[in-house]
Amino acid sequence: MPIAGFVRLRKHQFARQAVFGTNVAATRAYPFGGTPSVELNWTDPEVDVGSRDPVAAPYRVAPDLTASLTDAALAYNNLPLMLCGFFGGGVSPTGGPDYSWVYEPASTTVDDPDLFTYEFGDDVLTDWFQLGDGMLESLEFTGPDGLGPLTASKTWRFGSVASSGSTDSPDNPAVPTAGLSVSTTDAIVYLKDGKIAIADSVAGLAAGQISDALHTFTLRLSQEIDVKRFANGTQSFDAQAYGPGARQIELECTWAKTSDIVGISSESDWWMSDAAVNRYVQLTFTSTVMADGATPYSWVVTMPMRYYTRTEGEIGGNTTVVLTGHAFYDPDDLDGVFTSTVVNTLAEATLGSTPGS
Repeated sequence: MPIAGFVRLRKHQFARQAVFGTNVAATRAYPFGGTPSVELNWTDPEVDVGSRDPVAAPYRVAPDLTASLTDAALAYNNLPLMLCGFFGGGVSPTGGPDYSWVYEPASTTVDDPDLFTYEFGDDVLTDWFQLGDGMLESLEFTGPDGLGPLTASKTWRFGSVASSGSTDSPDNPAVPTAGLSVSTTDAIVYLKDGKIAIADSVAGLAAGQISDALHTFTLRLSQEIDVKRFANGTQSFDAQAYGPGARQIELECTWAKTSDIVGISSESDWWMSDAAVNRYVQLTFTSTVMADGATPYSWVVTMPMRYYTRTEGEIGGNTTVVLTGHAFYDPDDLDGVFTSTVVNTLAEATLGSTPGS
């Protein structure tokens, strides 16, 4: 008889929660790699016990609950989990069966976070974790050299943990949620289907495509999350609230040395300017797969940025330029820091609940 606990039988299941502090049954399985990190912070007291070895029982403090997960072939239908998990705001799609998910995160106010319940385990059903009140601390998308599928990596922060194998922290609702399987038909986001435009205004992006130059890119998003716990007599270490802090969005691109990238009035010229130069960048991905009828799967990202660094690289026998720009809040032209529209076939119910419902 085989030993239970197969690596290949691990599953990652998520659902968006309606409210803070109430876990929900998962609504979708995702093709992720990685595992959660459940650190309960058992701590030995600093006391004299008449022994070289520990004697007094350890105690617990607030846990550190995270999950660093990867997606080796990013699908359009998996983008809402990541963008909602990072930006929040309770986005609901429009349309159907091709759905449009529009993200326009606020800068001068704080959007309510979207919180997720995460189920993780394998074939041993008495050893599944249930982590609640999850949101993303960091998120990274990479377009690889060779024009293959985009990849994603992300770090989740959770406020509570339970387990199907725990007496003192039992799962509720029971995990794993049955009947969920990873989709076999999701359309993949390929760099071959992507293009980039850079201009000095949002209006200029329509004619700002840079051709024959972009090798790879990495879009990085990170934010501070201040976990709040209050003495409310709950007899639990579960978090009661989050205080989102500073946020940073940056785009790193590896370029061939074309006239758009190096030389006078090039992107490198704007990087080396005496004063910061405002640029606007747009990444557009249009799939060859139709979401419905003549509407393809697609993803568009637009943001203002200013260049911070340039480094030198090489791909094959050619030198490259690596330019990194940071997004900034633009109250005038873009009226924001970041906008994104995803067209896919993911209904809101498959992501989970509508926040506040």
